[in-house]
Amino acid sequence: MKNKGRFLKKYRGNECLNCGVPLDMIDRYCHNCGQINTTKKLSLKDFFGEFFASIFSYDSRLRHTIIALLFSPGKISKDYVEGIRVKYANPFRFYLSVSIIFFIINGLFIDFDDFSTGVEDKISFGKDAVNEIKENVDVDSLKQKITKDIKGNKGLSVSQKEEIAKNIAEIENTSPFFTEEQEPEKIIYYSQEQIDSMGFFKKSTKLWTMYDDHYDKTGEVSAIRALTELNHKKNRFNKYIYHRAIKTNSINDNYGRELLEFIFNKLPFIIFFFLPFFALSIWLLYVRRPFTYMEHLVFTFHTQTMFFILIGISILIDQIIKSKAASGIAIWIFLFYLYRAMRKFYNQGRGKTIVKFLLLNVLFFILAGIGSAITIAGSIFIF
Repeated sequence: MKNKGRFLKKYRGNECLNCGVPLDMIDRYCHNCGQINTTKKLSLKDFFGEFFASIFSYDSRLRHTIIALLFSPGKISKDYVEGIRVKYANPFRFYLSVSIIFFIINGLFIDFDDFSTGVEDKISFGKDAVNEIKENVDVDSLKQKITKDIKGNKGLSVSQKEEIAKNIAEIENTSPFFTEEQEPEKIIYYSQEQIDSMGFFKKSTKLWTMYDDHYDKTGEVSAIRALTELNHKKNRFNKYIYHRAIKTNSINDNYGRELLEFIFNKLPFIIFFFLPFFALSIWLLYVRRPFTYMEHLVFTFHTQTMFFILIGISILIDQIIKSKAASGIAIWIFLFYLYRAMRKFYNQGRGKTIVKFLLLNVLFFILAGIGSAITIAGSIFIF
């Protein structure tokens, strides 16, 4: 390789400027710490030259990684755990890079306003339908007709007629179509002394209910002013609960749009956090195989990276053809890819691999459900 810039021999020193280890003029790098052996001051040209050189160096590993990942399911994971690593990108860093690109692409085409508007329209349609039913139903004439039919039916005993009449009365009193507007439930406001005497969970529930009601009535967004009006302590806990009550109202007001945006922005890190648990489920399936947990985790990161690549490409195709067919096809391709990767990496027969493939997908959906519930619940408390 031809030397240029800071690598020229005339700039080399007799010792490393970083660690002080003696060096020869032929040493391009320090054999102790790896720093470049040069005394030349860093220039803008040198800086950008080395920057692009590092990109092209990474590009070589990137090319090998993508080719192996796309066209040889399981090979890259098998090579990596067997020690063939220099020509491949680090699976963890590569996963993070691909996931960030995937969520950037996905974020460009997700319309949260459209989603919340759709939910709002459905709710409004339901309310309009109920109101229309209420307006078109003559409750008195309906009651008279039912009562007349009961009395005119000779086959019913007195007790049966009374039971039917009682059931009709209960339906009339509880049905949302026939009842008058019910009085809102009265919220009890507790003093700070009463709140302090409660347990943690009861205290949290009572405060949330009070603060939510207070915000509904006053629209006060300042926790300090609200707590002053309620004569409650202005401590961190009370202020936190009041702010959560406001956020909960905002979820209702915008039909969850802000919460969805918050969760979506955190998804790369949420998925990254749950992948080790998914790797643990794979380890349980292959507990009798000679694989360490970290080797299962490498396989998990590679397959999840492939999932993001396939779905990311399908999203772009769907935007071009104005359809969702590509995303559906990508899911099926990934399932087949996962099966092939499991066969290659774990080196088991077709029958065992199919059984474990099915079990793995069941475990994935269970973990995804648990993860989604934890994510939504946690997001409500922190967004």
